[in-house]
Amino acid sequence: MNRFLRAGTVLFASIAVLISCSKEITESSDSVEKRLLDAYIKVVYNNSIQPTTSGMYIITQTAGNGVPVKKTGGVFVRYSTMDLKNNYLSTTYDNVAKLAGGYADSTYYGPVLFEMGNYTLIRGLEEALIKLSVGSKARIIMPSWMSDYNYQGSTRIHSSTTIYDVEILRVVDSVALFEIDTLEAFSRKHFGGLDSLSKGFYFKSLDPGIGDTLKSGDNISYWYVGRLLDGFVIETNIEDTARKYKLYSSAKSYVAASATIQDLTNSDGSIINGKSKAFLNMKHGGKAITFFSSEWGFGATQKSFGKYQPLIYQLEVVTDNSDDVD
Repeated sequence: MNRFLRAGTVLFASIAVLISCSKEITESSDSVEKRLLDAYIKVVYNNSIQPTTSGMYIITQTAGNGVPVKKTGGVFVRYSTMDLKNNYLSTTYDNVAKLAGGYADSTYYGPVLFEMGNYTLIRGLEEALIKLSVGSKARIIMPSWMSDYNYQGSTRIHSSTTIYDVEILRVVDSVALFEIDTLEAFSRKHFGGLDSLSKGFYFKSLDPGIGDTLKSGDNISYWYVGRLLDGFVIETNIEDTARKYKLYSSAKSYVAASATIQDLTNSDGSIINGKSKAFLNMKHGGKAITFFSSEWGFGATQKSFGKYQPLIYQLEVVTDNSDDVD
């Protein structure tokens, strides 16, 4: 990390010399940023690269030979961001996080989904990604004026020029269809081709439990472990599991969760529909595994592990807090 800081300090010292030669005048923040960016390009690239008409720089490091990114649909990427001093700001790579000193076991490092053409991606990324294909790796030097969204009144997410190092992993025409295909493949690989009970919803009972099948309006206590399909644990109320996967927090009480099973047609959102639907197939004392598309989960809501993520849950319905999921 010190190596990056020293390099950044020397770099900015050189840039400061260049911009200090300008006359002191009243100018906009964008004008100041552009002068700083021009100086950066001169020092780092010797003015050997040219900006786009919007003022960005797109430097292809690896030319992809796969499916090109389209104006609509989804693109799965991995990326890191830096400031002009080479300080890392964010990353989806665990090795980069470790190098930069910001790694945490509880943080998800993996591919993320960007949606094209629906105003959820900043303009600079949309402009850059459309020039790339699966397999491409590129550096995008993005001034802050390109970090808003493509609609009137949107705000910038960056206050200064930001560098994106982006890798294109997969392009999909339909995110929803991709999720269904992913779940079917997951079912074949891990559950012998278990059939879905509803579109995008799978359920496997591990222990039937006792008594009547649960119904909407029933009050229950339950233990749970929630994961992404790659096994990354996103949440649990089981202390041993939380400690094992380094999610433990002393501020959280690790006791069986209480919930009222929701009517799927009139849910109040207190628990996701995938859990509710699983409970409607269970009894007290029952244990089950359920996996489902994001339509049954968090959908388009941006979570720490991304959005439009299929999920898998281990569930156990209990009548007291003496048992938990293995």
